[in-house]
Amino acid sequence: MKKFKLLSLLLIITLLAGVLSVPALAVDEPVTAAQCVVLMDADTGNILYEKNADMTFGPNVLTAFLTAAVVGDSLSRQDIGLNDVVTASNTFRYNLTPDYTTVDPAIMPGENLTVEQLLYLTVVASAQDAANILAEYVYGSPDAFAAEMNRKAQELGCVNSNFINAGGTNADAQYSTARDLALITRAALQNPVIRPLFQATSYTVPATDLSAPRTLTGANRLLNTADGQYYQYAYAGKTATTGLGSHLIAAATYNDLDVIAVVIGCPEGTDRFAETSGLFDWVFANYGFRTLVNSTDTLDTVAVAMGNPSEVGVRADTDIRVVMANDQEPSGVETQLVYQHETDGTQLEAPLNVGEYLGDVSVYMNGELQGTARLVTASAVEISRMEYLQNQLNVLMNNPSVRQIITILLVVLGIYILLVVFYLIQRIAHLRSLRRARKERAIAHSQQELEWLDIPEADEPAPFLPQQEQPFYEDSPAPEDAPGEGPEGEYPPEEYAGEDGAPQQEGEYPPEGEAAEEGEYPDEGEYVDEGEYAEEGEYADEGEYPDEGEYPDEGEYVEEDEDPRDQN
Repeated sequence: MKKFKLLSLLLIITLLAGVLSVPALAVDEPVTAAQCVVLMDADTGNILYEKNADMTFGPNVLTAFLTAAVVGDSLSRQDIGLNDVVTASNTFRYNLTPDYTTVDPAIMPGENLTVEQLLYLTVVASAQDAANILAEYVYGSPDAFAAEMNRKAQELGCVNSNFINAGGTNADAQYSTARDLALITRAALQNPVIRPLFQATSYTVPATDLSAPRTLTGANRLLNTADGQYYQYAYAGKTATTGLGSHLIAAATYNDLDVIAVVIGCPEGTDRFAETSGLFDWVFANYGFRTLVNSTDTLDTVAVAMGNPSEVGVRADTDIRVVMANDQEPSGVETQLVYQHETDGTQLEAPLNVGEYLGDVSVYMNGELQGTARLVTASAVEISRMEYLQNQLNVLMNNPSVRQIITILLVVLGIYILLVVFYLIQRIAHLRSLRRARKERAIAHSQQELEWLDIPEADEPAPFLPQQEQPFYEDSPAPEDAPGEGPEGEYPPEEYAGEDGAPQQEGEYPPEGEAAEEGEYPDEGEYVDEGEYAEEGEYADEGEYPDEGEYPDEGEYVEEDEDPRDQN
């Protein structure tokens, strides 16, 4: 019983391990009889399925995809125009083999055709001579054109291809692979001028000066709605046949899946259409989109100088999606954001509108590029007036010339302030000196006035009052009783001078109405200071007063022995 239990346990573990070890990609590979196959996502360039993708072979007229792509570049640069008239030279067939493909009637030397007509002849009718005429017109010679074809192929990532002519004439030195042809086809179909050439099932070349009208019919039966091989999702393609078998390059779209199929070396001519249709069905049934970057999601926020608000959200302008098997999920996804202002070494400044271009975003999965999109602003940002003024001020202050001018102005202002301060100090000192001098003069003047008004003591003569001759009155005292003549210590009775200047006894006054006679008063102008009036005009000028200390001491106005009263 133990053995059976152990066997049962081992069986269960084996079954579980088998279930858990199911690979992530459970989609069965398609069955195809073609020797080389590549199925490519036209949006990203990712390979969805491949078989002998790098086996080299002669591409024959499938070279028309690269020829059209090179001419398309010249049209985009406006080096040439679709309506340019091209005259076929006498040497346009120089590198063609006797079995080269052309139209009926064949193009003749000297015939005039437009660039557009030559392109339709090359793509729809596989006319190798028309491709040579284009090569001579666009780059001067078929060899120069072939050199540009190889340069373009390398630019697209082709590593196993070489081209020596524009028409696809078979030669050992002209070869390519299914992978490289898928890359070339993708580039050609992305050009809006070239894409319609590979979508046409027929085209009519108007009559020329050497030929009647030519009607061209394409061989891609997937595009012909009246054909049993018609495939409703196909939109472009081209056929070719070589010793390796029949070939078809086609493009189809379904549910937004855009797929390029390169089918090389089918055993029978009709097999290439069935093989290609089956491969398209297999892709559309087993693959779908996985969104790696949604255009509605904010991927980052970026600071905005002078902005209100100060930062803005950033989003992709379109979804970045990858085509994957339906039972797979994205893994190892990385996004790379590249901002234009950072590349230029500048800063992002307001104002900004919604959807304004800021840079690019690239998405990688497991190290392989899956797609790119433009980075745009998710919202608008207005300019902040205050920050704008501050920024402009900073820019102005950082200008070397402005800084030099400001430095000079500051130096001049500093010198001016010093001069003003020096002037104010000097002025204050001067005003103080004036006030001190004025004060000293006022003090001196006050002292002088006090000295002038000083009244002498009773026993001192009055120096300022001039003595007038006293008139003699009958009732006046005798001369011996005059002042100063009596015995020492004896003084006459106190006398008062009357209005006429005569001394009067105390209580005696001149009779009422006895005024001095006319002429007895001093003349006008004869008054002097305090009794001695100077004549008119004899006053001392301002400032001529004696200096402080030069006034005579009290009692020094007259000589010691001079008594004014003795002047009589």
